[in-house]
Amino acid sequence: MKIAITVEALRDRHFAGVQQYIHNLIHRLADSEDLDLTLIASSRSHRSLFPGHAGMIYHTPPLLFGSGLVSAVFAPPRCLSEFDLVHCPTVTAPFFFRPDARVVMTVHDLVPLLFPEWQTRRRVLYFKYILKHRFRFVDRFIAVSHNTARDLNHHFNIPEHKIDVIHEGVSEHFKPGSASREGFILAVSTLEPRKNFKRIIEAFVSLREKEKTRDRLVIVGKEGWLFDDIVRVPAAFQDDVVFTGYVSEAELIRLFQTARCFVYPSMYEGFGLPVLEAMACGCPVITSNTSSLPEVAGDAALLVDPYEVDHIEDAIGKLTNDPALCAELSAKGIQRASEFSWRRTAQQTLDVYRKTVTADDV
Repeated sequence: MKIAITVEALRDRHFAGVQQYIHNLIHRLADSEDLDLTLIASSRSHRSLFPGHAGMIYHTPPLLFGSGLVSAVFAPPRCLSEFDLVHCPTVTAPFFFRPDARVVMTVHDLVPLLFPEWQTRRRVLYFKYILKHRFRFVDRFIAVSHNTARDLNHHFNIPEHKIDVIHEGVSEHFKPGSASREGFILAVSTLEPRKNFKRIIEAFVSLREKEKTRDRLVIVGKEGWLFDDIVRVPAAFQDDVVFTGYVSEAELIRLFQTARCFVYPSMYEGFGLPVLEAMACGCPVITSNTSSLPEVAGDAALLVDPYEVDHIEDAIGKLTNDPALCAELSAKGIQRASEFSWRRTAQQTLDVYRKTVTADDV
């Protein structure tokens, strides 16, 4: 099979969840012997991000009127019909038509449609008015969770038989370490309202005021949409809350391996990859009882209502004061994370390619 994957979203190594998905997927797919793989990348992307033996096509159209969407109409890649199938691993494909090749698209979440108050106006307008037209040239959809599949069916009336649920994986680099756990609570994500850092900080400050923990709070992640309101910490606790900014994968693994616990009460996730990464490192996890997060965490985490500060506070208090519970969740988390791998994600994706290319009616 001649497969093209559009990978313009990979431009540097500051990976968020979607970039992690694309990077790990293409490196695993590149090992498939029966796959003739070509990547359609931005000329601003460094070649080292991609598998060495994959074919490369660099496509960087002009931003007409400041919009990549307009460019997708008037300056798409000209090579799409050379392939059996084109996979768009995000909903922002670099073309706006049905090519001769079959098309598969991965949908990670519908956050701009479901929670417009958490997103930029441009993304909200795109999801509300444009995305349905793009979906018309997609033959099959990959949803990263059953929760996202239900959203696709409900909000865009995509038939269930056209959606394949393929979970994300966790890199083998994420594993338990030999160092002992230290006195800090870890939170990891891009700093934006949906990730619920404001309530995390409120819960932590309340615990410190009640002297129910002496741990610090370490927050890892780059600044995102509307981050200013998130990072406000009462003056008395400025030294107890550490903002590291973006860190390398190696440093992130070290933090997961040594944190007392990981708190991730996001208000909505299409998948929730950091939950798996923490579990793989043996870090006890607190996460939300909403969206895809129970699907990912199973029974290996403490689930909380992300809108209730006292629920988050109680869960953190338990894990900072109950070593037996931490040990139990650590063991369960390692087992749970072992059920997810990028190699499995790639194999299931390859299966979708095969059935899409060979189907008479997709």
